[in-house]
Amino acid sequence: MKIVYILVNRMNRRFIGTTEDVEAEVRSHNKGEFKGTKAFKPWRLEWESNPISVNEAARLETKLRHHKTNAPMLQQIMNEHEFPKPKF
Repeated sequence: MKIVYILVNRMNRRFIGTTEDVEAEVRSHNKGEFKGTKAFKPWRLEWESNPISVNEAARLETKLRHHKTNAPMLQQIMNEHEFPKPKF
C-alpha cells in the first residue's frame, strides 16, 4: 500500500510523491536528502491520500503531477480522492 502526498513550500512550489510513511518522507525532504527538493526547503505537507494500491497510487501521482500548476484542477482531484481519516 502506498500514500500519495503533496508537499508545498513558501514559494508555493509543489512536490508530489508516493511513500509508505509520510512523516518520515517530509522529514527527509526537509533534511535535504532529496536532490530535487533540497534547494527549496522547508516543505510542509499540504495533502495526503489514504493508503491505496501501488497501481492506484502511480495513476493518482501521475494525474496530480500533470495538473500541479493548475490550482483549480489540482484541488478538484484532491477533493475527489479525499477519504475520511481513521480516528484513533
